Amino acid sequence: MLASTGARAAEVQDDAPSFCSSIDVGFGMVDEDGFFLLLLEQGFSGWGLDIVLSGPLRFRAVDRAPSDDGVLREQDWDEPSDFARIPRSIRFATDWNEGAFDLRFGELGGVGIGHGSVVDAYFNSTDMDHYQGGLLVSGEHAGNGLELMIENVVQPEVLVGRAFVAPLGWFLEGDWPRRLELGFTLGADISVPYRVHPELPQPTAIPITGGDISLKIIDAAFGSAAPYLDVMAMDGDPGVHAGLATTWTLSEKKQILLHARGEYRYLGSDYHPALFNPFYERNRRHYGADPVTGESMTLADALALHGENSSHGMMFDLSFDAGGKVRLGARYDREGSERPHWIMFRLDLSPWEAVSLAALYAGQDLDGGEDLFSWDSLMAVAVHARIYGPLRAFAEFTRRYRRVGPEMSLANETGAGVGVVFTY
Repeated sequence: MLASTGARAAEVQDDAPSFCSSIDVGFGMVDEDGFFLLLLEQGFSGWGLDIVLSGPLRFRAVDRAPSDDGVLREQDWDEPSDFARIPRSIRFATDWNEGAFDLRFGELGGVGIGHGSVVDAYFNSTDMDHYQGGLLVSGEHAGNGLELMIENVVQPEVLVGRAFVAPLGWFLEGDWPRRLELGFTLGADISVPYRVHPELPQPTAIPITGGDISLKIIDAAFGSAAPYLDVMAMDGDPGVHAGLATTWTLSEKKQILLHARGEYRYLGSDYHPALFNPFYERNRRHYGADPVTGESMTLADALALHGENSSHGMMFDLSFDAGGKVRLGARYDREGSERPHWIMFRLDLSPWEAVSLAALYAGQDLDGGEDLFSWDSLMAVAVHARIYGPLRAFAEFTRRYRRVGPEMSLANETGAGVGVVFTY
């Protein structure tokens, strides 16, 4: 769930081709059961391409009730999408005089599209027993381009695309004409179940679409600022995002940056901003309770009930980056009175080349209450350290969703061990 969670083989990223091989062993717990851990990885890096192939295996050592069959943890390998764990990550990035291209495959950890009106801080593998290998692609030339996200390449359900253009740049030379950007977004969850409304077609789709405009009014060495306006629609209801995205260079020499973004929102009754967010893998299947029967609803059920009023919301997002060695992030997202709101904190520390620490906390309250900070939240901590030469150690903890049949709860994963890594 964290970008740095897990032992990585591809530690050298350079234009010159290089290889990296590693093996890690240890012991871990998944909910009530204990496992011996074995992780084999082979990495390649060169010519803008980074590939990590992995063989993550968990062998059952402690089997507490309810009992499970098999020595190898079968939930890790019982679906076609689970085999996307083998190509753990693939990235190809290149740039040229007036453009760039970036392709990433693997776990999606806190990704966004455009201004974040549809996809923001989205994690595709918060369900521990249902791994998803996602795809994120972006390409741009002379201010015109495309962005695409697929949450699960093997069995896709969430697809979002955005096209953007710099129309003045088609006719005028220079930097200023390219600062005006127009965009169009189309996204959908194409397979959302109903639970409270079994008489409706199963499953259904939740589409969301709209356009955006932005103008970069500051673009200098000391920073940048761009106001933007997104007008979207979801389930027949409108949503308006009016915001300002900024980046400030606090120290050019030390590469210290501060990113700040804030926006006001008007939300129709069935419009949810940043629909694909850290909690979406749960929300699509468990979105509160039916006010009459008390039965757990899906997001599609909630939209069919039309139970919420239009409202005014807001969002604030801050992140601090000190040369990649210290990264801090904080996010608050509010839909309005008695509507969902959530909070997220991220920390990445790598003060020395041999040591790294990553942490995440994300809490949500669907009714706008005070349960943002509770045990019913997503959490993760990972520590990795080089001990001596090729020898390294790791320790990890995550708390995320676990779906068994129609039920979904939160469960813990822990792991610790040692390994060796060789680059050549």
